[in-house]
Amino acid sequence: MVGMINEALRNPRHFRLRPSSIQELNRISIKNIEVEAGRWRDVPIVIEGSRHQPPAAEDVPRYIDELCEYVNEHWTDRSPFHLAAYVMWRLNWIHPFVDGNGRTTRAVSYYVLCARLEFHMPGVMTVPEMIAQNKDPYYRALEAADGAALTGSLDVSEMEYLLSDLLAKQMVYALQRAEAPNLQNHVQETKKEIALLEKGRQNRTRHSSEVLASSFALKAGAGFGGLSLLFFMILVILSVGGHQVPRDARYLVVIVLALSGALSAGFLGGNASARGVIPATAARASTNDCIYRGHRRPDCITCPRSAPVYVS
Repeated sequence: MVGMINEALRNPRHFRLRPSSIQELNRISIKNIEVEAGRWRDVPIVIEGSRHQPPAAEDVPRYIDELCEYVNEHWTDRSPFHLAAYVMWRLNWIHPFVDGNGRTTRAVSYYVLCARLEFHMPGVMTVPEMIAQNKDPYYRALEAADGAALTGSLDVSEMEYLLSDLLAKQMVYALQRAEAPNLQNHVQETKKEIALLEKGRQNRTRHSSEVLASSFALKAGAGFGGLSLLFFMILVILSVGGHQVPRDARYLVVIVLALSGALSAGFLGGNASARGVIPATAARASTNDCIYRGHRRPDCITCPRSAPVYVS
């Protein structure tokens, strides 16, 4: 892998991911334990502990070609982390070999990451090695991408975040050892890539929180709650008047009530969580005074235990 990275860095602007490179990394990784090392599988395969069923053996070469084409076509308009994350997920999804798929995938992903960053990242412990030591976050990121693929979308953001976090850890060692000016420049550029990815994640999280904390979420929750209550009252009135709900429409009634109730609870609960308070007038109707923050409850859960409390 290191040799291939150094070869790619001789002319990184003209990098091309090729099926033969993927095969070579697999051949090296299992050449002493598997006679089919470096060859596309010609048999069905099952991933233990996963619900994903890899494609048929005859489709493997086609999917590998599509993977390489995606990376090469988006080499300049996608971030290093996106391309590496895509390879990490898609190659696992294809599972093109009879053995060594995990280690080969991690090697190819790191190969693409370094080539796209135009720098062989230093560090005592590399990203592939850290993933191998703790695979749970890695598996969760793969499952998240699989779930998005089932809906017809491409979303490898969880894997992007994982790779950026692990590369940041790897960089800690590099920064401790980096003394040459040219090494410092590469390290700083990579830190900027990681910071941009982290900023994007924080902005998305902040935007979601702002939407939930807005009056829109509160009004939507109250609206859906009111509609479900009104719908339920109409059903009760019709029932009292002798008008029963037709048998073939009962499931629809249950679905409508459940959906409106769930939307109401979701909006109101999200608003309360984002604002940190429950928007209920009754909760503020006590005459007991907490002087710590001007609250009106002697058992105020947001104030310290030692806060002075007075009861009028």
